[in-house]
Amino acid sequence: MEVIFDKYAEVYDKWFITPAGSKVFELELNTLFELIDPSPGMTMLDIGIGTGLFALEFSRRGVTVSGIDPSEKMIAIARKRGLNTIRGEGEHIPFPDNSFDVVLSMTSMEFSGVPDRFVSEMIRVARPSAPIVVAVLNLISPWGIKRRIKGLFKKSMFNSAHFYTFWELKRLLWRHVSSVGVTSSVFINPKPSQFILSRAEAVENFGKRYLTPFGSLLVGKGIKE
Repeated sequence: MEVIFDKYAEVYDKWFITPAGSKVFELELNTLFELIDPSPGMTMLDIGIGTGLFALEFSRRGVTVSGIDPSEKMIAIARKRGLNTIRGEGEHIPFPDNSFDVVLSMTSMEFSGVPDRFVSEMIRVARPSAPIVVAVLNLISPWGIKRRIKGLFKKSMFNSAHFYTFWELKRLLWRHVSSVGVTSSVFINPKPSQFILSRAEAVENFGKRYLTPFGSLLVGKGIKE
């Protein structure tokens, strides 16, 4: 997996500074904040921290963030942002039991061949009653369909990813944690016009209320018992 992400490390962040990319980042981050209320002194593990874009926003709000990622090139960029990162994978998290107040995986589990093991490791390093938050790409969304079709004709990091459905993610989490809830984010189309971008929040609110299974990003949360 590290070879896949090493290849994209230097270009990964560039998309997030485009008009569409920056809006997607804002929508996804707001969804994470709805599920994880960041507070000073909170400790969080970010599995698949990548270049640290999302983790940095938690750090700025006083959260002590640690991150793991299989890509040395990705975590090198995260370290330049001042984040505590080490090389590692979700199936074998290099931290002791009961270490963190929150454990987050942001678009990382899609690349695991053993998702039950992945979630079990998240639970192991979480403290009792801590939230486990898993964000994955949605198969049944315009973005998911576009990525899968594109992958038929061009090499992409998503070719080796398993895209989830709303119901599949919920079933997986229920096998491991309690009080499971799944929401989603990013209901704007993959190539939004400026008109759509200017109304992205309204589209997001409508989608979360009426079209939850079809957002681009599925985000599940459960509590360690």
